[in-house]
Amino acid sequence: MKTVKLLCAAGTSTQILAQKVQETADNLGLEMDVKAASVSGSDDACKDADLLLLTPQVAFKLDVVKMTFPDKKIDVIDANAFATLDTQAIIAQINKEL
Repeated sequence: MKTVKLLCAAGTSTQILAQKVQETADNLGLEMDVKAASVSGSDDACKDADLLLLTPQVAFKLDVVKMTFPDKKIDVIDANAFATLDTQAIIAQINKEL
């Protein structure tokens, strides 16, 4: 199973996106666990993740997250997919990264 963490400023609004991505993954029969977390408190939340995806709002923290988790695959969610809640595009990005 792929474990993905969506990281944003507080983890609150992205929780809705994570739920929608999880629903889409479930409907497609994909073994994927998608959760949201705050980028500032991500240490414990991200230790078991296969992929960390930052929301566009915290893309400026990409280098810090890469230094914090040098062994993780890390990317920024496509801004258009994020803005339109395009879960299919986000799942495609996840599959591309993993």
